Amino acid sequence: MSVLRFSIRAARKSAHISGKLLRKSLNFTNKVEHKATNLLDGVDYSIQINEKVPLEKIYYNSIPYVLPIHAAMPAVGSKGTVTLLIPSLDGSSFFGGTATALIVAAKLALLKKCKLRIVQTLKTGYPGDLAKFFTGEGITISDDAIQVISIAERSYNIYGYISTHPDDIFIASAWWDAYNLSRMPLKRKFIYLVQDFEPIFYNNSDRYVLAEETYKNDKFIPLCNTKFMADFMSDRNYPAFKKSLFFEPAVSRKESGTLLSKKANDKKTLFLYGRPNVHRNMFFTALQAIDHAFKAGFINPNNWDCCMAGQNNLPDIVLSSGAVIKNKGKMSMEDYIEFSKTVDLAISPMMAPHPNYPTLEFSSIGSMVVTTKYANKESLDKYSKNIIMSELDVESMAGAINIAVRRTEEDRLANLNNTNILTSWDESLDDCLKSILDRINKSENY
Repeated sequence: MSVLRFSIRAARKSAHISGKLLRKSLNFTNKVEHKATNLLDGVDYSIQINEKVPLEKIYYNSIPYVLPIHAAMPAVGSKGTVTLLIPSLDGSSFFGGTATALIVAAKLALLKKCKLRIVQTLKTGYPGDLAKFFTGEGITISDDAIQVISIAERSYNIYGYISTHPDDIFIASAWWDAYNLSRMPLKRKFIYLVQDFEPIFYNNSDRYVLAEETYKNDKFIPLCNTKFMADFMSDRNYPAFKKSLFFEPAVSRKESGTLLSKKANDKKTLFLYGRPNVHRNMFFTALQAIDHAFKAGFINPNNWDCCMAGQNNLPDIVLSSGAVIKNKGKMSMEDYIEFSKTVDLAISPMMAPHPNYPTLEFSSIGSMVVTTKYANKESLDKYSKNIIMSELDVESMAGAINIAVRRTEEDRLANLNNTNILTSWDESLDDCLKSILDRINKSENY
């Protein structure tokens, strides 16, 4: 080996070792900083460093979601807006409920012929070209008609303010934003966009109670994403939801390509909507069910490629059956749409009352989908015959997989003739938003 080659290899090895040490040091210092911050804030009880802590500090540092939002006077000459409160506009979050909230707000602003104001309440994100996003969803709204602000940096002793005009229409899409809007001196009721039963995000706790409390007052007009969600809320006897409006989402991917792509190796593709950090997604039950399906002979491992997506930094997973599920991470919308055309079977469990978007999206282009029952969500046949429902246990889910894989491609594509998943947000929202505007106007000075 030449002296030069040896020197370069030695430099590479030294850099590798130094990098590992620096990463370990950075991880350690980050942990120390986090621990010290929690101790100083009074929310880490392993060491008592303060004899007295103000209630506001310990309460809001422990439950930052409900940090108050204060109303401020509008600028002279300003006009009313449609104001959407949203946790964040991080570009990676433009899926599912976040995207739907933006679409609802933009459509309402166009209907009212006013500006759209988006207020980030938990994390300041930088979304890029919002007008381009809306165009992709069939909504024409210019950049100069959109204002984005953030009050995410507020704390117990640094207040967050939103200017409030008498003609503003406020929309909340998360329970904590509804909680704060219900405490602001608004002239009229706000719109509460309900897309999930959010108390189940938590165990029995303060946060569960706070989330459920937002459904019990009369400060809002409910707008539910799907009739399943509206019926679920009505069944729980929350008064406002006895007359809730609802819409069916326009999430069909049919126009992006109906036929499934044939792959070079002619293998079929199994896809898992895999998000272990989202507990209601039942990631571990789904893994066990897929493994059970392989071991029981429902799926021939030689004929299938398996993958998952939805969360970054997950390893590929080797099942005990020997099958490997490869992680694609959190995909861009463009990559997700293109990939969806190759999927023969999607596993998209959801322990929640709504039909989750991947279930509707994949079934709309001819994929078979296995998802889970919950409460009044017993059947999704009204959307598509390509959706197979299972109970919440491993054996039932594996049995549903067995039923799904026996459907031929011809059967799946034939089912598209009777699929009822909307493709247009105009069809989805126009009548509903006109009705909700009528209710808001009648709610002035309530």
